[in-house]
Amino acid sequence: MSIKKIFSAILLVLYAFFCTGCLGSVEREEVVMWLVGSESQARTIMELSEEFTEKTGIKVLCQAISWGNAHSKYLISIAGDVTPDIGTMGLTWGMEFGELGAMVDLRKEFPDDVADLAKKNFAGIVESTRLGEKVFGVPLDMTEQVIYYRTDIVKEAPDTWEELSALLTELKSQGRGMLLDWGALEWIGFAPFLWQSGGSFYNSDYTKVVIDSPEGVRALEYFAGLYSLGVPRANVPFEQGLRTGDYPIAISGNWKIVRLELAEPMIKGKWAIAMLPEGPSGKRTGFIGGRIMGIFSKSKKKEQAWEFIKFLSEPDVQVKLYEASLDTEDPYLPPNMLTWEKMDMDERYKDVLESQAKEAKGPPPVLGWDASTKYVNHAIQMVILKDAGVDVELKKAAAEMQKELNKINKK
Repeated sequence: MSIKKIFSAILLVLYAFFCTGCLGSVEREEVVMWLVGSESQARTIMELSEEFTEKTGIKVLCQAISWGNAHSKYLISIAGDVTPDIGTMGLTWGMEFGELGAMVDLRKEFPDDVADLAKKNFAGIVESTRLGEKVFGVPLDMTEQVIYYRTDIVKEAPDTWEELSALLTELKSQGRGMLLDWGALEWIGFAPFLWQSGGSFYNSDYTKVVIDSPEGVRALEYFAGLYSLGVPRANVPFEQGLRTGDYPIAISGNWKIVRLELAEPMIKGKWAIAMLPEGPSGKRTGFIGGRIMGIFSKSKKKEQAWEFIKFLSEPDVQVKLYEASLDTEDPYLPPNMLTWEKMDMDERYKDVLESQAKEAKGPPPVLGWDASTKYVNHAIQMVILKDAGVDVELKKAAAEMQKELNKINKK
């Protein structure tokens, strides 16, 4: 055995020993959940779990793990057979870990419950959790893009691409511009315009890359054009841009609402949010992100774990999670549509956020997607920063993405 293999084996044994100490013995009493996120939110879940334990007798231990090392920690725990019962993770991770055999196919194990949850959650985030007929995770929460604008400078938010272009032309003449705060020069910023154009990254059955379609070309041409109309290529802090009025309109995530209210009293009452503009397809599709909850295959408490997942999906519980997040500035919103009827949220924000969530999509549910995002980003950056041809760069990206897809399909 090589020194490298011996070293890897030692690390794996040490990790397994360490995690066994963290998680308890194989016969531990609690359902263990790893939460990718903040310690404060893990404490909130622990507090909520007391009600669950009273009802069911099932104890829960929720441990926070940071986004920075969560993916590698999950992979190491899978290799060492020391996974938690429940894992929360990024939308695409469940597919990756599921294909490794590490996650329970929830649709197979709990078909009626999964179907019921799918009807209650926003369709865009549900779509991103399904790998064909398999479901390795259900939504825990979500984040979404909206438009922010200074109402004392921009009288009305643009409803269409044409109105957005006209507004930016006017603002440019005043020495002002627009910020793409979530996804600038990357696929997350571009994706809404691709969808609004009527385009997509893949065809309907995810067997072919179609980003270089005429709709894709039209979308990238328009997206690149925004940079010539006042979207900066360099990073400008969102709060600063809105506060000074240099960038009185921006596309960013919903979490900026709380930050603006708390950190920018100078512009209190002078800003609002709106849905993204309508593209040529007639759609106002935005990007939706978030976290999923799944059960690991090695769990000896699958039924109990699923009961807790269902508990966290209940509208009353999601309201409590949302209310607690306002104090800790966690950015997440409830994915269960029934929750929105119960939430105490300023109607100015609620109507927009709920409407945008109904018209939003997440990352494509394709195993090769995470490896393909670099090709999309490269195409966007070549067009905007190097003035490369849109057709040429999208064809290059499509070819590389198709190679990634073919690799997966051959396995």
